[in-house]
Amino acid sequence: MDINTAEQNLTRRVARVSGLELDRQVLRGALPGGAPGVRVRFVSGHTGNAALSEFVAEIVGVFAEPDEARAFAAAVWGGLPAYFADGFSALVGEDGVVFSEERGWFTVTGRIHAVFG
Repeated sequence: MDINTAEQNLTRRVARVSGLELDRQVLRGALPGGAPGVRVRFVSGHTGNAALSEFVAEIVGVFAEPDEARAFAAAVWGGLPAYFADGFSALVGEDGVVFSEERGWFTVTGRIHAVFG
């Protein structure tokens, strides 16, 4: 699997487990300003030659209510670690999840270590 496909697969997984709509509520890249949604993007890592590739994805969710942010975090990180799922060898949560509130929006930010071949 290449990096682009891996990022797409992780975005699909986040949408599926959270019950949000892919390409409407869950996006790769930037979030539109002033609207709730979720962004998934790889922020670091390396490709493997004959071995496995490893990347860290940052997932940021912006919600109107704190309960929505907590439910999203439970859905996405509560099922980790996951092995041999959605085309990945392993998906492992990293460094916990951070909740914040800014200008009336409730944000959850966390990272997932993705290993794939």
